[in-house]
Amino acid sequence: MPITYALFLCIPIGLLFYFEARWLIRYLLGRYEEKERRAARFFGVFGALLIPLIYCFGHIEDAFPGPAGRAIATGFFAAVSWGLSYPFFKTCLKESRRQ
Repeated sequence: MPITYALFLCIPIGLLFYFEARWLIRYLLGRYEEKERRAARFFGVFGALLIPLIYCFGHIEDAFPGPAGRAIATGFFAAVSWGLSYPFFKTCLKESRRQ
């Protein structure tokens, strides 16, 4: 599938991640206030950016063949994934520490 078609899937996947995060937060924490809404939005953005992230992972792995390319691509994927999901965890943990 070309990336132009795959990018059309970013919005539905982002919405799916948002609604799943919203449901999990309500189920696990028992409340859904402004901080939890913000955390769900962060997770939705992470879901929307997942397809371009996987696409870049494949290009980096193709650019550097062999184990070195796999290591570089995995490091890139881990760093960007953590950077995109960190606000979600930070928001949830900050709210749970107050109680």
